[in-house]
This record gives sequence, C-alpha cells and structure tokens, in this order.
Amino acid sequence: MIAINTVNSSRKITGALVAGAVTSGVLAGAGLGLAPAANATCASIAGIGGGGQCTSTLFSAAFAIGDGAEAHASGFFSAAFAVGSGASATTSSGVLDLATTLLGDDNTVVATGGFLNWATNIGGIGNTVTTQGAIRNAATNIGGTGNTVATPQGGYLNFARNLLGDGNEVTILGGQANTALNLLGSDGTVTIFGGSANLARNLFGTGNTATVVGGNANTASNLLGGTGNTVTSQGGLLGSARNVGGSGNVLAVGGLGSNGTTVLNLFSSDNVLTAGGPGSNLDAVINTGGGGNIISAGSGNLNAGFNFLGNTNTVTAGPGPLALAGSVLQDDLTVTKTNPGIAINSFRVGGAVATSRQSGTNVRNATVNASGATTGSNKIRNATVKAAGAITGTTKKIRNATAGATTGSNKLRASDHRRPGK
Repeated sequence: MIAINTVNSSRKITGALVAGAVTSGVLAGAGLGLAPAANATCASIAGIGGGGQCTSTLFSAAFAIGDGAEAHASGFFSAAFAVGSGASATTSSGVLDLATTLLGDDNTVVATGGFLNWATNIGGIGNTVTTQGAIRNAATNIGGTGNTVATPQGGYLNFARNLLGDGNEVTILGGQANTALNLLGSDGTVTIFGGSANLARNLFGTGNTATVVGGNANTASNLLGGTGNTVTSQGGLLGSARNVGGSGNVLAVGGLGSNGTTVLNLFSSDNVLTAGGPGSNLDAVINTGGGGNIISAGSGNLNAGFNFLGNTNTVTAGPGPLALAGSVLQDDLTVTKTNPGIAINSFRVGGAVATSRQSGTNVRNATVNASGATTGSNKIRNATVKAAGAITGTTKKIRNATAGATTGSNKLRASDHRRPGK
C-alpha cells in the first residue's frame, strides 16, 4: 500500500510539472504573439538538454522562447535568456555573466569573459548589445530599432545605455567607471575612448555626436540639441562640454594635459565653441542665444570668452593668461583679447584689443598700424592712424582722426591740424 501511494505521488508530481511547463509555454507564446514552432522553445542546463538552439556547459544555463530564438551559455555560473522571434543570447568564458533579451524581434545580446558582465535588451527590433572582459561592465538597450550598445573588452565598472531612439551607437572603448548614454535621440553616436569616470551623453535630437577622448572626470553632453550637434571633450581632467538646444553646433573642450576647461552653449544654432588646448587650465567659453557665433578661449591659462544674445559674432580670448573677451547684445562683431585684460564690445581694460564689425561696409574703432591701409569703407569712426598710415577710398565720414594722411574725404572733423584755408 505504501509502495502504491509512493508511485501515485510521483506520477502526480511529474504530471504537475509537465502541465506547468506546457501552461507557461502557452502563456508566453500568447503574450508575445508568437506562432508555435518545433524549435520555438528550448532549454539547456549544465550541458543537459537543449538541442541545436540551446546549449550550455557545466555551471551554466540557457533558455530560448520564440520562433528561431536561440541561447548559448558557457563559463561559470553564467546564463543566457532569449525571448522573442529571432532573438539570440550568448555568454562565454566568464564568471557570473548574464546575457538577456526580452520581447522584440531579431535582437542580439552577448556577454563574454570577465566577471559580472551583463548585456541586456528589452523590446525593440534588430538591436545589438555587447559587453565583454574585465569586471562589472554593463550594456543595456531599451526599445528602438537598429541600435548598437557596447562596453569594452578591458576596463571595469563601465556602463553604456540606450533608451529608445533608432540607429544609435553607444560605445565605451576601454577605461574604468565611464558612462555613455543616449535617450530618445536617433542616428546619434555616443563614444568614450578610455580614461576614468568620464560621461558622454545625448538626450533627444537627431544625428548628434557626443565624444570623450581619455582623461578623467570629463563630460560631453548634448541636451535638446536638435540636429547634427558635435560635442567633444578631449582628455585632461574635469573638462566639460555641454550643448543645450539649437542645431548643428560644434563644441570642443580640453586637450592633452588640460584641466578644468569648460564650454557651454545655450539655445542657439550653428555656433562653434572651443576652450583650452594641450596644457591649458581653467579656460571657459559661454554662448547664450544667437546663431553662427565663433567663440574660443585658450590655449593658455585662465582665459574666458562669451557671447550674450548676439548673432554671427567672433570672440577670441587668449593665450593670456587672464584674458577676457566678450560680446553683449551685438551682431556681426569681432572681439579679440590676447593679453591680460578685458575686452567687451568696444570697452577694454589693459593691453591692446581689436574690435571691429565683420561687414566690409561698416568698420568701427579700427586701428591701422604703421604703413597700414583701410580701404573701401563707407563709415570709419574713431580711427587711429599711426605714422605713415593712410586711409583711402570713398569715405563719407571720418571722425577723431589723429595725424597721418587722409585722402578722398567729404568731411573732416576734430582733426589735430587746422582745416584747409584756416
């Protein structure tokens, strides 16, 4: 009697397990909208079971659910899970590695080598997620189509993530504790080349590029950046390049051995901003508003350039040190400060400064050196003409001229010499 009860109990347990497995498979298939197929579901644990679509080694496990799905696990205490039509998950030669793709179609995840490396994809179509080598690297994609997310073969504590968007490439190539992130943008490239504790990030926009090249604790970030922005931090320590809004902007900061350089662009289009250079320290560039501005600070130390609510201005500060150049509420203006001091619009303190309109029809505050000549201008104001200098052409007004020779003028005012005939 005892023997009979034991046999019946064993049959009940076995039947329950089979029923549970069948029910789970049906529910999973129904939830994913997958048609049943002979090779749609497989499992392999510790090298047992699976067939061609699922394989494993001792101390590893692989599961696949979906038409054409496959999972392959090797290494120690590693696992591969693939759910979705054409999904593929692979782990190899690592310890506690995990490769997981859930939902979506034709997604591929790979975690290879090292320790605690995870590759994860959730939803989307045709995405590729790869993490490899070293310690605790993680690559993650959520949604979208045709995205590529990868962490390096070497290094540790690196995290690459893509959230939605299509056709993005989010990659970390070496280094440690780096983070590369894309959110909602499409056709963008976010890349970190080595270094430590660096951040490259794109939020929204299309076709944007955010890049960190080596160094430590550097940031390249694009937020709400429209189309085709390029944001680059190039080596050094604590460099920061940030773009907020606008389209087609180009930002670059840092250089080999540079420290604490900063570039910030706000709410504008097609501006070019650069700060620092090899061996530069504490250079900064800020642009707020306007379009088509070119602003730079450095190489050198402690230099800054800025534009406030202006269009098509060119501002240059440095090499300094302690050179500040800026444009405020002006258009088509060129402001340059190379030595220590301040140059803002036409105002200046310390050293020489060249400030001029970029248009050939209106030149203000021009300085003409020895043997120099300024021609073809309709208006020249506050011109300083040094020895042997000449200003020629069709000039309607010349004010405050000092010394030198002046020809072809309709009006002369405030000259150091008496007017003709007096």
